[in-house]
Amino acid sequence: MMIKSLVGLAFVALALAGSPKELKPPRQIDEFSAAMMMEDGLMRAAAPECRDGLGWVYFKGYCYMFTSYHVDFLRAEELCNQEGAYLADILTADEGNFIKSVLNVVNPKDGTDYWLGGLDNDKNKSLQWMTGAEMTFTDFVQGQPNGLPYLHMNFDNQFKWDTKDDANDKDNGFICKKKQG
Repeated sequence: MMIKSLVGLAFVALALAGSPKELKPPRQIDEFSAAMMMEDGLMRAAAPECRDGLGWVYFKGYCYMFTSYHVDFLRAEELCNQEGAYLADILTADEGNFIKSVLNVVNPKDGTDYWLGGLDNDKNKSLQWMTGAEMTFTDFVQGQPNGLPYLHMNFDNQFKWDTKDDANDKDNGFICKKKQG
């Protein structure tokens, strides 16, 4: 009899606790979130979206497109421009870590490097973002920059940055970035 009572109490406790479906991890919504969405019959805060086409990933007010198309530097910039974007500048460590986390998911093993929108036109080891933004955050491989003009993220160095002299190098993917809106 005592066992039946304990089993009955356990069922009641489980019923009152709710289903595991209701125990969801908290969403990480940033300061740009303003929308709501219906999920499992409840209204919840929704992360901002990148609605300009499939394949864009949102992060803190910007949309990013990661592509492993192997193209040269200028073609990568042209393709970004066709999307209303530009080769990505990375302005903070937080943004850099986000980009690396995506690359480690979409490109875990194939060895593709990725063009970024940094240039050293004078080949004097002082790169600049093509957007005109100041390059205050950097994530260079040791010994870089080395005076070569084209910036990319190096797969073999955990996507740290280095520079290349060959704009026609076609074994790089690229990352486009644009303001979310």
